[in-house]
Amino acid sequence: MKETVLNISAYLFVALDELPTLRERCLEEARARQLLGTILLADEGINLFLAGDADAVRGFVQWLRQDARLAALTPKESWSASQPFRKMLVKIKREIIRMDQPAIQPHQARARGTPPACINFDAHLDLRPIPAGGPNSGTPFTQVWEWCKARNAPFRYTALGVQRAGNTAQL
Repeated sequence: MKETVLNISAYLFVALDELPTLRERCLEEARARQLLGTILLADEGINLFLAGDADAVRGFVQWLRQDARLAALTPKESWSASQPFRKMLVKIKREIIRMDQPAIQPHQARARGTPPACINFDAHLDLRPIPAGGPNSGTPFTQVWEWCKARNAPFRYTALGVQRAGNTAQL
């Protein structure tokens, strides 16, 4: 079966206001283009999952980008043989990604003083140096560790499922 339905997902942290008006405009435009899926709107931004004819989907994204606040919206695309959604919804939410932390305002920047944190579900605490021949399984953790060291930030790292024999000397 040929994959002819374009699916997109996208989010953008940006300050949005007049959400009821934006909701109605998005719903009207999506329905006019016969799109199905879900759009979440919040004061902190937009999150969407849509599917339909490729020209209609891409046209909708271009329509959204006419709003200067949404000009940076960059969807990820995939294809399917059939429509994955049954209806078109546009909802207003308190947060597009629920955190229940009012002090965190993702559309303004990362929370101040919050360095990255890692949870490693592995048999060893893998912080090996990155070899000249290329990365290893510890490379992502080593990169975060080096990033924190370069910025004098705390390195918050937890490993679960640890075996003593697999630990590196750095730890």
